[in-house]
Amino acid sequence: MFTGKTLVDGEWVIRKDCLSRSQVLGATCQNSFSRKVTLVVHGELAGNVKDMDRGLSRKLLAVLESRKAGRHIHVVDAAGYSDLLFRAPARCRDLKVQSDHVTVMPEVGDGFLGGPFDRLYLRTRQIDRFEAGVLGRGTPRHEKLLSRLIEQVNGRTTLDVRAPARRGPHFDLGWISKRTAYGAWVAVPEQPADERGSRLTEVVEHVSTSVRAVPRQGQAQPVVVLEDSVDLNPGLKAKANSLGVLVGRLRDVPSLKC
Repeated sequence: MFTGKTLVDGEWVIRKDCLSRSQVLGATCQNSFSRKVTLVVHGELAGNVKDMDRGLSRKLLAVLESRKAGRHIHVVDAAGYSDLLFRAPARCRDLKVQSDHVTVMPEVGDGFLGGPFDRLYLRTRQIDRFEAGVLGRGTPRHEKLLSRLIEQVNGRTTLDVRAPARRGPHFDLGWISKRTAYGAWVAVPEQPADERGSRLTEVVEHVSTSVRAVPRQGQAQPVVVLEDSVDLNPGLKAKANSLGVLVGRLRDVPSLKC
């Protein structure tokens, strides 16, 4: 269900075309609220049917009432709907009543973190030359270290484990802790030990540049995760700190500190 036209990667799309795009992907769409509704796209409300007493969208009011009654309905904003069209996971948003309308409030990690972590989606994304040659993505060692990182982070029930934003930096695993959004890049350079230091410096610089280039909500902390056997030299740690990047071994995650 849609509340109106919405943005798809920056382009306004009217509700009729939103319905068509969703149906192509196999979704069943309807314009009136019922118990069959499981997903609502929070779009532009101009021209939408309103609750005349408070000026609130009837559809979003119904979502709020349904949630209060214990029946969850997934709500996505324009960015989330765009992600779904590209078969990427989308985060569920909280609704807030503000004066005369219902709105989606900015949340920590917007623009940096995406929806719920999805290992299958991570495996199907394209890997560029840098990611393959320097980070080691696609190799058995990288897969093994990433699996251990996922287990370690998932084991912390206080963390909100997330995927990277589709149009944000392509880290491997993200989470929110104490109002900070973390994005972790797993790195397993294949170079000889005497060349590994320069490669890891490349990783830190790449990560720092990736994060700076993306607008985001709240504090975002990039993390480079290495195998426990890697010897962390003081020069690398100093370089990482100067660029605002945390670097550490798997055993130190997610308790790494600046």
